Amino acid sequence: MIVTGASGFVGSSFVPKLIAKGKRVYALSRHPPEIAPNLIPLTGDVTKQNLGLDSVPEEIDAIYHLAAIHRISNNNAEEIWLTNIDGTQNVIDFCLKHSIPRLYFCSTAYTQGRNPYEKSKAFCEQMVTESGIPEVTIFKPSIIMGTKSNFYPGHVSQFIALLIKIHKRAELIRRKVEGTLRLPVVEPAFRISGDPDSKLNLVTVDSVVNNMVRIKKPGKFWLTNPDPPTIRELAGWIGEVIMVDLRIVPDTFKPTPIESQFIRMAAAFKPYLEGDDFPSNLKRCQPEVDKTFIQWTVLNTLNRMSGLGEV
Repeated sequence: MIVTGASGFVGSSFVPKLIAKGKRVYALSRHPPEIAPNLIPLTGDVTKQNLGLDSVPEEIDAIYHLAAIHRISNNNAEEIWLTNIDGTQNVIDFCLKHSIPRLYFCSTAYTQGRNPYEKSKAFCEQMVTESGIPEVTIFKPSIIMGTKSNFYPGHVSQFIALLIKIHKRAELIRRKVEGTLRLPVVEPAFRISGDPDSKLNLVTVDSVVNNMVRIKKPGKFWLTNPDPPTIRELAGWIGEVIMVDLRIVPDTFKPTPIESQFIRMAAAFKPYLEGDDFPSNLKRCQPEVDKTFIQWTVLNTLNRMSGLGEV
């Protein structure tokens, strides 16, 4: 079988799971992993016809299509379209041309169309469903979190890093003002607009890849956390580590200058702070996305920003 995006975050966790099951894997990427037992690197590109391959192994009976651009901002829409839409069409054409009967497509739970990424994945789901490939399986993970075995500076870590940068900037100003005016030192309150009682569906990469390996039949499968934390809980756990009183409040408050700056910089994240409500085909998320896990993520983000490495 071929795995596209084999050297990416999900792919690098997924491929070893397939090999552990005794599968022979052709790992396709522009920068594929090193050759290893039952792992054959293929230098290719989903944005090119025939996936950029001059020759095709004869024994391929399935493709796991994981390659994609995961940016949630409204920038780089053309690049997202090229990789996600055109790339998926090239994978479909490859399957049909070479009579490959099975396609496993990694989509997302977030296909509400709020940014180019969500729109591209919704369109891709329709494409693979109507492709004519005999058996199609669609995986719909939520926001995938890295673990100790495979840390990932993804969207949650990017959001945390932005909070830290904004807070550090505000802290310098606040300490200077407090020192000049001889004011008592107080912990700052920092408001972020959102729904505090809604849930944000965070799932670990281990849960995602373990179930991708397990699922064989066609259909859609929601690889989401069956018991996600509330946004209020997440704010409390993050704020405790970075020593900021984070408050998730309705979008009706008058922001301070530093809060306004954060709102502008974090605009891409805003829709996700209203929460979500997805079904789940998982019995549980392993490891659990709890206070310990989130605070470990925060500490790793802090260490990476400081150049200290992971914990």
